[in-house]
Amino acid sequence: MNKPRVVIVGAGFGGLTAAKALAGSTFDVTVIDQHNYHLFQPLLYQVATAGLSPADIASPIRGILAPDKNVNVMLGRVSGVDTEAREVIAEGRHISFDYLIRANAAQSP
Repeated sequence: MNKPRVVIVGAGFGGLTAAKALAGSTFDVTVIDQHNYHLFQPLLYQVATAGLSPADIASPIRGILAPDKNVNVMLGRVSGVDTEAREVIAEGRHISFDYLIRANAAQSP
């Protein structure tokens, strides 16, 4: 029997929290983000003033979610969602879902 598929668009705080909450569950989870890193934006000013290294506030998404065997990470920009077909369109690929979590609220320059 196929597991229900959850697609999470965005790997910010909301997306990562959702993915971690679903880790080890009966769902197949796919996290899609246009960046391969999670950026802790509240500390950007310390990087700008040379108080911290960029590596101190950015972590690879795959590294964060690596222990979670039912969670996959896809690098790509989402260009659309087909709600009738239940698919997310990212980089020309169609990723089907049973449940969709949109967690792509913040925009970086």
